[in-house]
Amino acid sequence: MNLLLRSSINYIFFSILSFLIGGIIFYNVIKTVFYRQIDETLKTEKLLIEEQIDFSDSLPDFRQVFNHMIEVTVFNTPNKRFEFIKDTMIYDKSRSTLVPVRQLICENTSIQDKGYIISISKPLAETKQMITKIIGALVLLFAFLTGLLIFVNYIISKSIWVPFNKTLENLRNFDISRDHPLALTETRIHEFRQLNKTLERMTKKMRRDYLNLKEFNENASHEIQTPLSIIKSKLELLIQGEALSEDQMGLINSVYEATTRMSRLNQGLLLISKIDNNQFHDTEQVDLQKIMEKTLEHFEEIIKLKKIRVIPHFTSPAFTQMNPVLSEILISNLVSNSIRHNIEDGEIRITMDSEGFEIANTGHTLTIPTEELFRRFRKSERTMDSVGLGLAIVNKINLLYQFDITYETKEGYHRIRLNVRPGNDAGNANPEEPS
Repeated sequence: MNLLLRSSINYIFFSILSFLIGGIIFYNVIKTVFYRQIDETLKTEKLLIEEQIDFSDSLPDFRQVFNHMIEVTVFNTPNKRFEFIKDTMIYDKSRSTLVPVRQLICENTSIQDKGYIISISKPLAETKQMITKIIGALVLLFAFLTGLLIFVNYIISKSIWVPFNKTLENLRNFDISRDHPLALTETRIHEFRQLNKTLERMTKKMRRDYLNLKEFNENASHEIQTPLSIIKSKLELLIQGEALSEDQMGLINSVYEATTRMSRLNQGLLLISKIDNNQFHDTEQVDLQKIMEKTLEHFEEIIKLKKIRVIPHFTSPAFTQMNPVLSEILISNLVSNSIRHNIEDGEIRITMDSEGFEIANTGHTLTIPTEELFRRFRKSERTMDSVGLGLAIVNKINLLYQFDITYETKEGYHRIRLNVRPGNDAGNANPEEPS
């Protein structure tokens, strides 16, 4: 729910609530005014009737005079003074039905010491109809005003929030890896101006930090890789020497393997950093089947050495839009992982369709939790020579292009399924990069 819709809903809610409360108050005010007028009429009629009783020996037909129900009873004995007004229902003989009335009952004694009772009943039907019509007109007026105010509020709010929406659009299009400053729209609203200034300062600082970090990573990688290459070349010269003992050769081999691992680790971390910094801008449509076939040819010697059977089953090629270098790294790491963690005389089954591909390989039982499989430096105890970055790089590429990648163990095979079509559900959630 966007901000404009949320504010409009809140405005509608409180407007209706205010109108309801105001309508109830107005109804009671109107009702009080009408009833007060009726009560004044009843009291006036009562006074006229009392004057007739005091100064006349005969009483006229007050029903005909005042055109509503009036009953007067005179006694020879005095009465105590008593008077009240109430709403009640009485039977109307002319209509043969019960009707609602406002009734005044008065007991008193005349100047001739004769007691009397006066009952005046004024029908409320017309009054209630009048109140109903007024309330109906009021409801229509409130409904019209509510709709008008909501429409005006929506138009005004939408106009006010235009600079904010443009700022959001600029933020969506902002790419820290590209040398394009955040161009924000000028606005007369103070809060939006402050927001734009803050965002401009933040993005400029982020850009500087990004360039500094990128330069540091590249320089550090280069400076580390150069001495490692020198060390490896010198170790290779030493290994080729003939005057080395078996113990010395073993020590040199250990140093050489450690140097090789450090070189691979440096390259892997640099690649992850480049992916995090979104340095692989160029994309094109890649054919994953061709890349898979090329990768299998590349690992053919290692596959034969471990006596692994590869069973490809390509029902249809899978195409996706991504950086071609990253597509080769993605498939190469997954194939390498299936070979490294396989057993001798094992098997690798590769299936591919238009949605993606699955690599299933035999191997030992997983010694780490499944949820940690795609994290950095998580590796099996049986493959300590690995740097533990292969699947972490795969996960980085997966998160970059929003692919669906899942892992499961089924029927003795370790299965990794990668869907390159957005919106496909392979049954498990994507692995998340740990913070």
